[in-house]
Amino acid sequence: MWFCERIHDLKIEEAVINFLPSWWYRHYGIEYGRKMYFDPDYRIETYINMRELYYQRFGKDTGTCCKNPKPMVIQPDFDNTFYQSMLGLEVRFPVDQYPMGIGALTDEQIMDLEVPEDLWGVYPYKEVKSQVEYMNRRLGTSVPPMMKTRGILNEAVQICSTEFYGYLLDEDYEDVIKKAMGFVSGVLQQQIRRNCELDSDFMHIMMNCTCAVAGAPTYKSKVFAYDWQLYEQCVKHGRSIGLHHCGRFDDFVDIYGTMDKLSYIEIGHESSIRPVLEQFKTAHIQYIMSTKLLNFGTVDEIREKIGEILEETEGHWDRFSIQAPDLDASVPDENIFALIDALKK
Repeated sequence: MWFCERIHDLKIEEAVINFLPSWWYRHYGIEYGRKMYFDPDYRIETYINMRELYYQRFGKDTGTCCKNPKPMVIQPDFDNTFYQSMLGLEVRFPVDQYPMGIGALTDEQIMDLEVPEDLWGVYPYKEVKSQVEYMNRRLGTSVPPMMKTRGILNEAVQICSTEFYGYLLDEDYEDVIKKAMGFVSGVLQQQIRRNCELDSDFMHIMMNCTCAVAGAPTYKSKVFAYDWQLYEQCVKHGRSIGLHHCGRFDDFVDIYGTMDKLSYIEIGHESSIRPVLEQFKTAHIQYIMSTKLLNFGTVDEIREKIGEILEETEGHWDRFSIQAPDLDASVPDENIFALIDALKK
């Protein structure tokens, strides 16, 4: 579960701040662990407590958050471990971090992969559905359970280990990489179909964190065709599709440029923003701030960076936002105040 606070009434459309579990645990003793994912009552009560704590610490002085948060349905988010959980790999639940998958499939296990006929009947999706139904009964709501969609290369790396990057460069593993990415693609297709049945406004976001690690040439030759298939599927059926690419985007602008119907794009802090705004003229662009800058930079450095970003994006503020993610226990409070203040000015 991400704790995200959205900041509105800015020159740009919005900004989003996210604190890591380590921040909550170090400052307030709030534990994630198994309870956060398997006890919906604990999750609801903890979320309300987190909103109240944020308001007292930052919100009341910056005009963000609300004073009296209401309980709401919050799905368990197994983050990067959905596929590992589904395939029976070990998953650990630290009290101060998101879930962590342990181990990987063998090549033989990869070749035996088959897409389940009904994901709602398979763990952990079955667990998600059951918890949402319980929370709806408790709160008197009718929130539909949604399947968390991820990314093709991301999940292939998760279930096959980082050795998968090497597989992409070795012709001897061609069958293995096709099987792994074909499996992930098949699961994603079912997820998208199921989510669209429940929510006509659902947007599939291709989570491509690992593509920058693989490199643009390898991504284009080995992975892009799988993303293109999902892109075409969404466009054909009038569904929104977005892209999360938290690495440097510059080398990928032309590759993704053929996806001219993208509705939403997230780019990493090393990226040039203006070329993305100019290439994708109708997409909403979200810039991901440097976690290192936010956690260890000075107030003046943060203000200067925000000024540079606003200058580079002027003229497109109505479709531009900023995300400040993964703030851990080391981030000084003054840096958060400086970020919000610089955005509001």
